[in-house]
Amino acid sequence: MLGLSIDKKPEEAVSYLKKKAYTFPSAWMSPEVARFYPKPDGLPVTIVIGKDGRVAQTEKGQLFPEDVEQLARWL
Repeated sequence: MLGLSIDKKPEEAVSYLKKKAYTFPSAWMSPEVARFYPKPDGLPVTIVIGKDGRVAQTEKGQLFPEDVEQLARWL
């Protein structure tokens, strides 16, 4: 799992991660990153990378346990 922050400033993203005590890898959506991954129109976004390294599936919005079970087929 990789978090991608859409905060306006990287300092805000770091502060939020610390406040929530999140320990998963995360990056800030810098202008350079945004050129390749435009800001989504809904959050959260889940992108599953298949064994071959390609995007296998994307989901927008909240996922429920049964949704996660279905995503596991790509792993």
